[in-house]
Amino acid sequence: MESNKNQLQELIVDGMSCANCSMGIKKRLEKQGMQGVDVNFATGEVRFENVVSMPLSAVAESIEDLGYTVRAIDADAASEKKNF
Repeated sequence: MESNKNQLQELIVDGMSCANCSMGIKKRLEKQGMQGVDVNFATGEVRFENVVSMPLSAVAESIEDLGYTVRAIDADAASEKKNF
């Protein structure tokens, strides 16, 4: 159980302005093996299950390669959020 909790990741991505932006990030993360990818361009929130245990810094770098700025969310704040 605990390992699944640790694999859930959440990021804030600045610079998304449309559904195409969010779709590009979603496709990139899914290609890297992430599951349950949910991207909301309006709030800038990106959530995914990191089943491949990829370092968060590598995930962030991959998104930044698309031209966005990534900020990690504090784990406590992420667990308090229900849905976006």
